[in-house]
Amino acid sequence: GAIEAWFVDDLGLVTEGASSNAWIVDKDGVLRTRDTNANILRGVTRRAVFELVAREGLTLSEAPFSPEDAKAAREAFITGAGSLVTPIVAIDGVPIGNGRPGPVATRLRALYVQNARAL
Repeated sequence: GAIEAWFVDDLGLVTEGASSNAWIVDKDGVLRTRDTNANILRGVTRRAVFELVAREGLTLSEAPFSPEDAKAAREAFITGAGSLVTPIVAIDGVPIGNGRPGPVATRLRALYVQNARAL
């Protein structure tokens, strides 16, 4: 019943999804995604979301996170050409935040779609 799988490296840290980039909004409200030095997908959607995050004045850290960090996060989401910005509401059956799409991912998805339609 999952929509995506997240890969975990030998250090126990999330690298990316099977066809997406993995993101969380951590307990401090910082958006986190793995840096591309970890040989992850350098997606165009990822880059577009970086620009939206900067424009919205949100804090971004290209810092690794573990599955446990993700389960304790306020929000989680994926980005990709096919998924755009898609909120993740549970990981391994554990609800993320309140178990519903969070405000940051929801806002970024709306902005992403708005920008794509303007092109």
